[in-house]
Amino acid sequence: MLTKKEALQALSEADGNKTLAAELLGVPRTTFRHALVRKDEDNSPGFDTPDLPDDDIPVEEIIDHMALRFERRTKASLARQWMRYKLHSNEPIGVCWVGDPHVDSNGCNWTLLREHCRILKETPGLFGASIGDHSDNWVGRLTRLYAHSEQSRATAIRLIEWLIRDSGVNWMLLLRGNHDMWTNEKRDDPLHWLAHPMGIPVEDWSAKIVLEFPNGREARIHASHNFKGHSMWNSLHGLQKSAHMKESAHLYVAGHTHNWALHQEESASRDFTYWLARARGYKFLDDYAELLGHSPQQGGASIVSIFDPDSTTDSGFVQCFADVDQGARYLSWLRKK
Repeated sequence: MLTKKEALQALSEADGNKTLAAELLGVPRTTFRHALVRKDEDNSPGFDTPDLPDDDIPVEEIIDHMALRFERRTKASLARQWMRYKLHSNEPIGVCWVGDPHVDSNGCNWTLLREHCRILKETPGLFGASIGDHSDNWVGRLTRLYAHSEQSRATAIRLIEWLIRDSGVNWMLLLRGNHDMWTNEKRDDPLHWLAHPMGIPVEDWSAKIVLEFPNGREARIHASHNFKGHSMWNSLHGLQKSAHMKESAHLYVAGHTHNWALHQEESASRDFTYWLARARGYKFLDDYAELLGHSPQQGGASIVSIFDPDSTTDSGFVQCFADVDQGARYLSWLRKK
């Protein structure tokens, strides 16, 4: 039996490190700890207690593990501050910011969504980026709305699977909106297990990206399911607020509110030219919105942004279109110049 004296001697040799002291003695850490608190031998109660092993790894190893995970989390967080996409050529490219799909909603305009997916699939240099809310994903008291839906949750996942994996769209980014985030952690979300094997980044709510052309031209984009700030007179108020108060970008783009708007402006005080864009999404029939008096818009379901690295002006570097077909045709013309 390890005595208290032997344990104290080993602890002294290990400079107070209990794990090292136990290793020096060749005994389990629990045995060493019990020896330290044992009464002096001359006051022994007349029996030895059993040496019971810990049911977990030593706390020092837990701390080492937590430190390692913190370092990895910090590295991952820093990498997402401005995610860099290195483009392979200096040809103009387009990004179609796909508005809230709500693929399982009875009001989803699948005729238009499928047509836009076809255009993205068939247009060289045109990529897709989803602004979020891929399905209704009702929760809590809103779960009652499933009684009025023709699609089950299982069918909703199949529809998301088609959109992400089988539609032919070359996706470069997927954002998770409030509907996506209601029930799922990111790693449990169908979006993640569909997109991860394809190397498509999936981010909660917002992402800041840089499109890096070989000639050194860079396009900075701040995409968010929505930006903080509202105005009854300006549907782009939150985006404009970010443009004036946050980091500068060539494009601020959002969705969420089921209406569309575009605006380009030069900020003389901050010395940059930028676009504000909001995509309307594909939920064209919405009883709740109409009940509140919101008349549905017919255009701008998705917004196409075109980036021309050979443009000689800041205003010409980025162009935006509320008509996906028109944006795709402009891109095709630009790439043939």
